[in-house]
Amino acid sequence: MTFPPYSSRKKMRFDNFDYKAQGCYFITVVTFNRTCYWGYIEDEEMVMNDSGRMIEQQYFTIEDRFPQVSCMDYVVMPNHFHCILYLNRENNNSIPKVMNYFKSITTEEYIKGVKQKGWTRFDRHLWQRNYWDDIIWNSRQFEYIQNYIALNPSRWNKDNINQHHDNDVDHILSHLKQLR
Repeated sequence: MTFPPYSSRKKMRFDNFDYKAQGCYFITVVTFNRTCYWGYIEDEEMVMNDSGRMIEQQYFTIEDRFPQVSCMDYVVMPNHFHCILYLNRENNNSIPKVMNYFKSITTEEYIKGVKQKGWTRFDRHLWQRNYWDDIIWNSRQFEYIQNYIALNPSRWNKDNINQHHDNDVDHILSHLKQLR
């Protein structure tokens, strides 16, 4: 499967929104070329390998590095990672800064795993250039996203990020827009 070059990608962020603002953010980070590095789905459950467990562990280092950020619900999937991050009112950082840290530290740790543990090598990039985010505007949206994260492994065959998904895929973006 071929993906469009970076130059043809749509804009990922809301114009004129302060990504340092207090609130909850739904984040999705996808591996480069959607390669399944973190494990596999079996009986609708995510089975993480060592590198998947590393992703999970590094997620919680965000709170150490950025004390104003709380790591909430998350799921490690074979080729992507979903999470909800909460930025509190006294925040000096932004979602882009936090995500740059996460992608950087996980890439560094993955390179160590390649060298020391024989993890699968990656081609040029571990993660896609950007990440997807949605600002969580209300409690209905928050509950929907929590449920989406919890059920993500059981819906792997309907996940558009799964290169072998069914024809009937989840359209989370349209659902989130309806809940705003």
